[in-house]
Amino acid sequence: MVAWMHFEQSAILTVHNHVITRNPRISVTHDKHDKHKTWFLHITNVQEEDKGRYMCQINTVTAKTQFGYLHVVGYHFDD
Repeated sequence: MVAWMHFEQSAILTVHNHVITRNPRISVTHDKHDKHKTWFLHITNVQEEDKGRYMCQINTVTAKTQFGYLHVVGYHFDD
């Protein structure tokens, strides 16, 4: 079982293929061609409050974790 969490917010986002959070901008997919070994957390329309540390945890006898940090930077479009 694979789960994604927003670490600082102590929020469980996804468990396996199921989105737990009520945030409609969050989704999860996996690579079907490598026997579900690669999982992806997707955040659409990224916002400032999305920044922070994210954790992917594989629930095995000894849990395996991987952390990533999302930096949100501003942008400017010239008219």
